[in-house]
This record gives sequence, structure tokens and C-alpha cells, in this order.
Amino acid sequence: MRLDKQVLANEVVVAPDNEKPIHLLHGSGLHHINVRAFDLDETISFYEQAFGFRLLFRWDGVDGMRGQQVFFRNPLQGAQLDIGDGQILELIPAPKKAVRPSELASSFNHIGLRVSNLDETYARALANGAKPYPIRDGAGGVWDGPATIKLKASPPFQRSFVVRAAHVMGPNGEVIELFES
Repeated sequence: MRLDKQVLANEVVVAPDNEKPIHLLHGSGLHHINVRAFDLDETISFYEQAFGFRLLFRWDGVDGMRGQQVFFRNPLQGAQLDIGDGQILELIPAPKKAVRPSELASSFNHIGLRVSNLDETYARALANGAKPYPIRDGAGGVWDGPATIKLKASPPFQRSFVVRAAHVMGPNGEVIELFES
């Protein structure tokens, strides 16, 4: 079966011959693995050149929105690369100074899971032992549960990427991002 790949409105679509397209950002399953990069540009180039990954999106900041109200603003940069099968490698800069034990262990940052209903999944995770995992922006803002997040596009990308997401900590200390789009 041959796979045709196209990008429509910031959404990767894979359509096997004679079959309905699969919208990869919807439904349940693994969405991305997030890795810290000591040099973002160098890391993007490495994965493009070494493995043929393709840059899907790059951002220069993250705004947390509740309705029209910005409650969280972080200058975090990042990038998402298609690893060739519809899965995503997400890269963010490595922190200059690690602030949590999980940030000392490796370049691994978090597991991103696609979910069809963020609020229900977040509540179910907490009810089954997950802990809330708040993210602070350094200016007093706290992202502490399900919220609409806008990744602000950086050139050459023109359109920002808007999703609903939340973070929890699993039973072994692993950070899990629940990602609804």
C-alpha cells in the first residue's frame, strides 16, 4: 500500500490508495516524543540530514488562553518534525539550568498522547493516580490543567498552531502531555 502525504491547514493527512484519509492529529494514540536540544537549529538539521525527517512547524513562543484571556506566556521556542510515519519528534531547547529531577536524567522531556476529549482524559488520569504537572512561565503565569495553547509561528511559517493540552505526572515521575486538536 502506497501512502500519499500532504499538509492541509497545519494537519498532516495520510491517505492509503482508495481509502479515506486518516487525520493524524485526531483520535487516541501516541502523538509525539519531546526531546531537549542543546542547539535547536543544529538538532533540526541533524534529524533532517541523518534520517530524512521533515520540519512540520516551528514556534517562537507559547500563549495559554482561557477564552480570549492570556493566562500564560512563555518565550519557549520549539519545532516539530515528521519522522516519516505520521509520528512527530518535538524539539525544545535544553534548559540552561535544570529545575526538576526529571530534567537532570536525560534529553527526554515528555510523552505526548493524542486524546479525543482532553477534559475527560485529564480527569480520568487524575482519578487513577496521575498528579497535576503545572508549567510556570517565569513571570507568574501557571499552566495547570486543560487549556487552549497557541504556538506562535516563527518564519518561514505563517500560521500559528492552536491546540488544547494539559500535563500530568505518571506513577514513575514521567511527564505526559495530553494533546487534543
